[in-house]
Formats: sequence, structure tokens, C-alpha cells
Amino acid sequence: MNLNYQNKLKQNAQGFTLLEVLIAMAILVFIAFSIYQATTQTFRLRDILSTEGAFYNNIRFATTVMWRDLSMIYSPLITINYKKPEPTNPTDQQQMQVIMSSDNRGDFLTQTFTFWSPAVEVSGLRPSRFIGTEDKISFISISHIRIYRDKPESEFAKVTYEIKKEKSTSDNPTPSSFILIKTESPNAFALDEHKYTLQRSYDILHGIKKLTYSYHMRDGNTWKTFRSWDSDKEETKNQFPDMIELKLEVTGPKNLNFEGIYKFRPEIPFNGLNSTL
Repeated sequence: MNLNYQNKLKQNAQGFTLLEVLIAMAILVFIAFSIYQATTQTFRLRDILSTEGAFYNNIRFATTVMWRDLSMIYSPLITINYKKPEPTNPTDQQQMQVIMSSDNRGDFLTQTFTFWSPAVEVSGLRPSRFIGTEDKISFISISHIRIYRDKPESEFAKVTYEIKKEKSTSDNPTPSSFILIKTESPNAFALDEHKYTLQRSYDILHGIKKLTYSYHMRDGNTWKTFRSWDSDKEETKNQFPDMIELKLEVTGPKNLNFEGIYKFRPEIPFNGLNSTL
């Protein structure tokens, strides 16, 4: 073996220099740090998007549930194109007076319940009742989905939306927010609301800071606005709002905040409102 070939073998056996190793390590550290930053940022963004998505989806879900119920407000009056019945002859008039003045049936027919107004004719036909305040509404809706077999339920339901204080916890002993609660009973035609057993309550939306309803009725080319509504009162007798407006403010985790205005309208124009408008 000649001398030149031996020198080449010795040079090849020397490997990397210390400077080369340090440069390689620096490059690896830089690449690892970049991957760590990208991974951390990805998880951070995923957490933010997940939190924001859940927050806005909860609001969307609550307003969709409310829209479905309010759009399907029901009253038996729409099935007969209601007009105040008038006796056609003296015999009918006498019969009506006798029934309505009866100690038993007369008192029952003229009695007002939470969800049902007094009867409008001797057959016992009652208009459903809509009651709305600034923070609570109750009405009859045909939005119920039947679940239980052989139970006194149908597509009709008594529906109430109201807000209640959030429950106190060890982390938040004095909560300042509210919960939107939906209460539903599929036994809609039971006049005494304390006798049915299928009533259920659901927490629809948490973190409410402000919730206010207002009620609108179309009057020609103008709108009348009411802060409260009762279809058993004289001004709005046997009438329903043409539009229910909801002003909502909700807070969520990580300083999320939402303010919005929603407008709901019954699908059936009870008061003659043109449904195409």
C-alpha cells in the first residue's frame, strides 16, 4: 500500500470537526423550536376556535329553538275564521244565556287559565292565550315532537320561556348572569296546568347578561309596539303579536361577548298580516 493511499484513509477517518457539529446542532435546535412554535400556535388557535364556536353555536341553537316554537304559535280561532258568535234566533239566544249563567258550566266557560282564555261560544271553544312580559313569554305551539307512546301528548304543547339566576358555585358564589329556560308540556289541552306529569324544563342558554322582549302589531302601514302582551286583555283581545323582538346580551369564557336583536313572527298571520311582507 503506497503512502498517499494511507494518508487519504487517515483523513477520511477523522469525521466531523467540532465546528461542523455545533452548526448542525444549531440548525436542529432552530428547526425543533420552529416546529414547537407552530404546534403550540395550532393548539392555541384550535382552543380559541373551539371556545368561540361553542359560544356562538349555543346562541344559535337557543334562538333556533325559540324561533321554531314562536313560528308555530297556535290558536283554535284560526280554524273557524273567528267572529264573535251571534244567536240566529231567540231560542239560541235563550239557550246561550242559560248555559253561560249556569253555576257550573257557565263559571267554567268564563274562567281564564294561564294558557287558555274564556270560551267564545257555548260549544266550549277557547282561544289559546299568549302572555308576554319583558323577560317571559308563554303560549301554545304546535312544535312538539312526540316521544312517549301511549301518553297524553300530541304536536301541541304549552311552552314557556323565562330567565332565572345562574346557580352559585364555589368559583362564583354570587353569579350575575342568567339562564334561559324553556318549559314544555305536551298535555296542551289540560286546562289545569298543575295536573299533567309530562312537563319538562330545559336550560337553553347560559351566561345571559340582558334579555328583553318587545311585541309588535301591524296597523296598516305602521307598527304598534308593546312592552307586554296579554291576548286576554281588551286592547289585544284574542290577538297575537305579528312580531316578537328579542334583545339579547350574552357573555362567555375568555371575555367573549355577544349582543344581538332577533325578530320572530308566527307563520300564520293571525291578525291579517300579509305573510309575504
